[in-house]
Amino acid sequence: MGSLWHCRVELRINFVSEGCNVVSCFAHFRLQNQRNEFGYQGLGIVNLQSYRFWSSFREFQYEENHRTVSKSVLVRSIVSIIQKTDKWDTLLSRLCVVSSSKITPPIAVQVIKRIKKPDIALKFFEWLRGCNGFKHDSLTYSAILKVLTKDSSPAHATVADGLLQKKIDLGFEVSPTDYEFVLQQWVKVGKPEKALGLLDGMKSYGFVPSCLSCNIMLQGLFKAKRTDLGLELFHQMQDGWIDALDTQTFNIVMKVACIGRRMEEALRHFNTMKQRDCMPDLDSFNILIKGFSEKGETEMICCVFKQMLDLNVKPDSYTLNLLIKELCKQGRPERGNDLFYHMRRVGWIDKKFVYTQLVDSLCNYGWWLKALKIFVKMIRRGHHPKVSLYSNLVRRLCTGGRIRQAFKLKDFIVKKGFISDIEIYNALMEGVCLAGRMDMAEKLLHEYQHKRLDPDVRMWNALLRGHCMQKNVSKALGIVQKIKEIGMVPDLDPCNNLITNLIAEKKIEEAMQVKSCIQVYQNTCYETGPALSIEVNNLADSGVDRSG
Repeated sequence: MGSLWHCRVELRINFVSEGCNVVSCFAHFRLQNQRNEFGYQGLGIVNLQSYRFWSSFREFQYEENHRTVSKSVLVRSIVSIIQKTDKWDTLLSRLCVVSSSKITPPIAVQVIKRIKKPDIALKFFEWLRGCNGFKHDSLTYSAILKVLTKDSSPAHATVADGLLQKKIDLGFEVSPTDYEFVLQQWVKVGKPEKALGLLDGMKSYGFVPSCLSCNIMLQGLFKAKRTDLGLELFHQMQDGWIDALDTQTFNIVMKVACIGRRMEEALRHFNTMKQRDCMPDLDSFNILIKGFSEKGETEMICCVFKQMLDLNVKPDSYTLNLLIKELCKQGRPERGNDLFYHMRRVGWIDKKFVYTQLVDSLCNYGWWLKALKIFVKMIRRGHHPKVSLYSNLVRRLCTGGRIRQAFKLKDFIVKKGFISDIEIYNALMEGVCLAGRMDMAEKLLHEYQHKRLDPDVRMWNALLRGHCMQKNVSKALGIVQKIKEIGMVPDLDPCNNLITNLIAEKKIEEAMQVKSCIQVYQNTCYETGPALSIEVNNLADSGVDRSG
């Protein structure tokens, strides 16, 4: 019809079974011209040990229109055989024969890169030496070096080092990447001295090591307590025998200086970094802030933090935690307020974790009223704190004698409605009871019940703990009875305290009743539960007259 027809036949083989006795064979046939296309494809499972399959395979190969198996198909087939069976050497030889294919160095490189396990890749690399007509080249050595250095195995590092030296002895072209693969591997396995030897070898070849490899080397030397060698390497890097220093390089040496409390040296590295056009990052400032925090130099902390904000480096929760804790620990919360307003000017005041860290630290270091003020401001700006933050603040206010402010905070949170009533009242109840204000605790309980809400076991246990601390055994026994009525078990610590008080008042019968109650809890917790007190364990054998 005057049209030119093209015929294309393609055979794809994928080995799927563990023993490689079965393969899936996919054949695709296409006949087409410029206007029309006819095609056929089929999928079948055939047995490798079948004579009919191998003979058909040979006949197919010598057909007039046959194209040999493509490189990608051959690579995938070899990788599949190697990774799915231990006896792959004979199968590979047979595959090459029947497909009239030959494993060349480019194919070997692709196969080695796709093998997941370094040991199997090394075995295939060694097998290729005995393969007829195959000769390793520079690329196959580079491929096996890359695979062997993926993990942190000392044995693989030793093998990789030996293969690198053999590659050099054979006169193959060596690249800087070959050295860096092995160099980084020695650092990962904790032998930076070996890596230093390779670094000297790179320099003798005229190679310029990458900044990444040098940074890994620095970290390895400092981690191995070889500070002298690490600083020597850093000075060599400063002298310019690598392309360029980066921020990470300076961060590494700054951190070492800060750990050693050599803050002047750390600042000198920091200034040198800026002079070399390496912009400080978040890690740079966090390292300095932590260093000055450990030395208690509050003024320098504030100076570094303001410089951080001026350079538009946004702090994270770690930064603020370091900063606020140190200011509160030093008794300088007013400097915290200064930084708080400075953060507002640079647009960082409306971050939820900023408020959270500030309130938490102020509470922990005794600045409860300042924490309360910031907590209220946080809520008014639309940030809803976690229950744990509210609970911590309320307990600190109560134990610090600020009961009135704690009740006002409770009313404020109830109106906002982002925390459940039970959580709000439980936190306040625990704080009031810890402060020993059982009159206020009873008032709070009546208020809660007036809202037609039922106290849970946490609230009853808080009341029990408060009465036990006040040694009010009659009230405490009433709370224990109420906890039993709702089908729960009281906490062990206040019960142990209650039993001790009952024994001191010669009320043995009541003490035995409380003991039987908490033994139910101990039996359910088995050996993981808290232990009974010595007084409780010895109660039955105490020899005290039960009649009093």
